[in-house]
Amino acid sequence: MNFSDTDERFMRRALELARGAKGATFPNPAVGAVIVSAGGQVVGEGATDAYGGPHAERRAIEAAGDAARGAAMYVTLEPCPHFGRTPPCVDGIIEAGIAKVIAAVEDPNPLVAGNGLRRLRESGIETASGLLAREAESVNEDFFWAIVRKRPWVALKLAMTLDGRVADSLGGSKWITSPEARRETQEIRRRHGAIAVGKNTLLLDDPKLTARCDKTFYPARIVFSSDSNIPQDRYFSTHAGEARSIVVVRGGERGIDRGGQIEIWRTGVVDNAESINVFLDMAYAEGLNSILVEGGQRLASVFLENGFVNKLYIFYGNKIFGGGMSGLDFSSGLPVDNCLRLDGVIHKSFGVDFMVSGYAKK
Repeated sequence: MNFSDTDERFMRRALELARGAKGATFPNPAVGAVIVSAGGQVVGEGATDAYGGPHAERRAIEAAGDAARGAAMYVTLEPCPHFGRTPPCVDGIIEAGIAKVIAAVEDPNPLVAGNGLRRLRESGIETASGLLAREAESVNEDFFWAIVRKRPWVALKLAMTLDGRVADSLGGSKWITSPEARRETQEIRRRHGAIAVGKNTLLLDDPKLTARCDKTFYPARIVFSSDSNIPQDRYFSTHAGEARSIVVVRGGERGIDRGGQIEIWRTGVVDNAESINVFLDMAYAEGLNSILVEGGQRLASVFLENGFVNKLYIFYGNKIFGGGMSGLDFSSGLPVDNCLRLDGVIHKSFGVDFMVSGYAKK
């Protein structure tokens, strides 16, 4: 189907709504929907609510009211035809009398997978898909990856000097990058369902592991450790009730102890890489479909060296230490003809600092 400039304009608005919802909908995808009357006027808009709340389509229909009848809906993801925590969006669209639905992409969830659009067509509603598909896929790349592969999407964020250091020779690391760059980090955090660090990072930096944007988001917090002994005076412990808080322990008997505010996950495996591999299976089973790893050096290196990372965000502060701790230290270096590279590279500047992001590929 050929889409018009007007179609694209309305879908871009739906994408804007979806991006705004990212961070509040996990483990559901972030979706935006716009309803447009036959006369070309926007009569309703909506974005996915927090998990368990209405989906974008039903929010838009509620906003449109009777004006939805005979209108067109632009939605960033194929409407769902099945019951979950909420009724099927397809039913709501049919009941509202919407005449046409344009979806940016089909939903890879086996419970949907084209069935939503098929049911709409069977009800006499005109359908189309593929408008701004790439943009829509990027909004929910974590969801699409997880639903197909049954494993969480993993991103790695590093903040380094121009010579690749994450701390100086005395252990100082605040601040390598500018406030502008650190604000971007908060936006990246918002787009993930969990933030993970190693125990040493917890001890040295006492991170909040929140996403402080226009409002504060509370992704799940994960600490990787060789034991379950986490100091009680760290923010992670004193504010455990703010968000799901998890300590991942290598070894022991595999399982999850939910006896307190902090969950203890034991992987049953001592080897670092094997333990992370088990953890990723556990995380997906527990509804964590996207994880942002923020360090330290050992944790970042194990994740990246063993192929567990989908996407990298590397921030470079305009500083040179000439010594100190390097950002990455693999167990064995990679040769130039078989090293890691980034696909889909994007550069972004923050004054004198900059970020390089892309998809990890060997």
